Amino acid sequence: MVVQMVTATDVGLQRKNNEDSCALVEEAGLCVVADGMGGHLGGEIASNIAIETVTEAFKGRPRNGQDERKDAELLTKCIKTANKEIYRRGNADAALKNMGTTIVAAVLSGDYIVTANVGDSRIYRMRDGKLSQVSEDHSWVGELRKKNLISEEDARSHPLKNIITRALGMEPTVEVDIKWEKAKSGDIYLLCSDGLTDLVPDAEISRKMHAGGSNLSAIATQLIEAANAAGGTDNITVGLCRVE
Repeated sequence: MVVQMVTATDVGLQRKNNEDSCALVEEAGLCVVADGMGGHLGGEIASNIAIETVTEAFKGRPRNGQDERKDAELLTKCIKTANKEIYRRGNADAALKNMGTTIVAAVLSGDYIVTANVGDSRIYRMRDGKLSQVSEDHSWVGELRKKNLISEEDARSHPLKNIITRALGMEPTVEVDIKWEKAKSGDIYLLCSDGLTDLVPDAEISRKMHAGGSNLSAIATQLIEAANAAGGTDNITVGLCRVE
């Protein structure tokens, strides 16, 4: 498996600071995105802790010779470790109280992909021209969408759309959603913060990904531009992985 990977982040049009973080560990096939919360200082610190903890665990780890269960175990372990540290820091410093972060991560290794998520940042897969959401939103509105009680359009404008039901740093322990599946040549995986998905419908995300073809940097630019054109109300972060 040959994997192309890029990340991009933008502060948006209405925020002064960027609480999102993202990173790649290309030798391990890892891409990770985190969306911090808890104010200027807390959000940035929480997302940075999450990214640094996960990337450090995968640095120097080659894609070859691993299997999906080992990658899933390591990904789950380091995300839980990040949760403990964020929770500890938030309770030890009054200035950081209630800080937290979402996280989405993907590891492409061998002929499979392992994905993990906590919170309402998302992972999508473009396969054979069709875009589908791989992750499940851990949010109040996400639960309504899961039960088909509201539409995607209603979800983006719902007054309670920012209520998250699960995130790193909220509790001493956290449940991590972990999945794996066979990867297919031509697949493109998109990891993104809600600064994109709150403003850009899935259909438009799909069109931008089609337009970019195999040029991941062009796709990232177009997605960020689309979110800013729709108001840029939040930080916008994307990670893209293409299987060849």
